[in-house]
Amino acid sequence: MKKWLIRSAASMALLFMIGFLIFYGVSIYQRHRAQSFLEELASLRLGVSSFSDAQRLAQKYGGQPWDVPLRAPVCSAQHCSLRFVFENKILNHIQNNREISLAAALTVKDGYVVSREVDYAILGPALWSDHFVYQLSDHLSPANSPQSYNVTKLKLDAQGTPHWVKVDLSPDVPEDIRRHAYALDLACLARLHGCDDLSVVLPKGL
Repeated sequence: MKKWLIRSAASMALLFMIGFLIFYGVSIYQRHRAQSFLEELASLRLGVSSFSDAQRLAQKYGGQPWDVPLRAPVCSAQHCSLRFVFENKILNHIQNNREISLAAALTVKDGYVVSREVDYAILGPALWSDHFVYQLSDHLSPANSPQSYNVTKLKLDAQGTPHWVKVDLSPDVPEDIRRHAYALDLACLARLHGCDDLSVVLPKGL
């Protein structure tokens, strides 16, 4: 009887380990997929990349049309808004119940991609004291904005750590700065203990 219990416990432990490795492997795959998506999103050229380019990205990474609430989304070459989401749902309970997500949107107008937005969020069980958001806006707008590259740090805590970082890019921003703004570290999506603030995910030097 004792040997049977030992074998049963060992089998359960083995099954648990196999299940964990499968789930962790899926999370690693999703993180790599999110990183590849972010690189391809950044490679689009506003005002040059076409509706077909946006469709290919959506087909490859599961982008879905979306629009204002209570209105059915419409997606055509004349106007299309696409949304992409990558989340840590599998590892959420291991990562101190933090919801970690990379969400992105792109907009097509008159046949061309005219804007991109990226939101990288680390949301804890508490309110803003436990939330961290990186928000990147990259729009094809008139080139008369006062600054081509603007970083705003909001929701500073007692230690001066920002809980919300906004980055706005204008069409005339140099390409090296644009690439730097998209250089997020997405390791938190698959890190076993998650992440506790933005410092580990922000582009270096931001």
